[in-house]
Amino acid sequence: MSDATLYNILCVVLMVLVVSFGLAYALRRLRRTRPEFEIGRPIAVALVLRLVTVVGVSLSGAGLMLRGGDENTFLADARLIAASSFDSELWFPGQFHRLHEIVFALQMKLGDFPEGAMRVTQVGMALLGIILILAAVYDLAGPRAARVGAWVFALEPASNLYNGILHREPMLVLASGLVILGGVKIWNKLEWRGVLMIVLGCAIAAGIRPYAAWFLMAGGMLLILHAAIRQVGSTLRSLPFIYGGVVAIVLAMPWALNLTSDEKLEAVLQNSQNANTNPYTMRGGGVGLNNLSLERVDFSSRTGVVTNLPIRIRDILLRPYPWQLQNTAQRLGAIGTMVALAGLFLLLRYLRRNRGRIMTVAAPVIYPAIFLTIAYALSVGNAGTGFRYRTHLVVLGLTIMVILREHAKRDEEATEDARSPVADAVAREPKPLAASAALR
Repeated sequence: MSDATLYNILCVVLMVLVVSFGLAYALRRLRRTRPEFEIGRPIAVALVLRLVTVVGVSLSGAGLMLRGGDENTFLADARLIAASSFDSELWFPGQFHRLHEIVFALQMKLGDFPEGAMRVTQVGMALLGIILILAAVYDLAGPRAARVGAWVFALEPASNLYNGILHREPMLVLASGLVILGGVKIWNKLEWRGVLMIVLGCAIAAGIRPYAAWFLMAGGMLLILHAAIRQVGSTLRSLPFIYGGVVAIVLAMPWALNLTSDEKLEAVLQNSQNANTNPYTMRGGGVGLNNLSLERVDFSSRTGVVTNLPIRIRDILLRPYPWQLQNTAQRLGAIGTMVALAGLFLLLRYLRRNRGRIMTVAAPVIYPAIFLTIAYALSVGNAGTGFRYRTHLVVLGLTIMVILREHAKRDEEATEDARSPVADAVAREPKPLAASAALR
């Protein structure tokens, strides 16, 4: 075994230990205020499965096909950043370099970490985001729902693959976890700490995928305003939140109107749509068939966006269809598609069973889910890219489903308790004669 191989193995082992202890520490901290937050076992299983997936995909030689070619671009950019001094502007997220590339560059510069070690880091950040989301589930629906959600996330196949990818998605899961848990703190008690968590989550998202961050920020702003109005009669703390939310909306309105002008939509959104839906794409210096390109839609005006957005929401939720199996990547992706469809079916089922209280019990997750769905629907033009976007939305959708399922289960248990033998015996007990006479 060469020295380089031994060093790479030691780096991977080191990162596995760091990630394991880091996740254990996060669980212990969250358990201080959540005594029944017992999700250590499913999180351990989730970590092992993701590490096995990372190793399996790498050893199979199918990494480029399954993970996509963007990883090579990101790693090349990271090497360029790592070669510069720390006072270089390359170390700041901007138009050409994003936060995830800077994280890769930092690992290269400080430890000369191989790709395997960086994938372990990505897994750790994604699982930290999932732990934060499960803490939010605990606060909204209790310990049983958190345990169910932990096992669902541990076994969900698309997350197992994409949590170890050298891409944007793992850090976006972390950003979502911060926004959702912060939203729960605001929804329940109007805690200012919740606002800080939302700001931090949106800042991470802005460094990775700016357009998604703006939509995530809009969802967080509406959630804060909704939570404050909801508690306006119970605490004076709601007034600063209401005033702050109204001021933020007023200040953002001119910017939003300018961004959605016909000129801006044509120059940015429609051009992106035209490029991404092109049935032919440049690959490896040549032109290749883009067999998962979506039908081109008109996003060049506000009317076009309103008309065609539902089409793109359908595309991002349902495509690629299970019968689109032209290659190995798509055949493996079909497994994730079937899981997403099953999750969507269960979500619709529990939405129906919780009608009338859906926002009350799950608003901190629903707002980010809706706005991120819109963001990704506006940007997607290829079903393969949409599948990667959807892994992020599946996490949020399954979170909502688990919360609503728990509340539906509680209703069922309350009904069963009311129909218990003791209750039936009391109902059948003969009424006193005086009462019977009065009834007559």
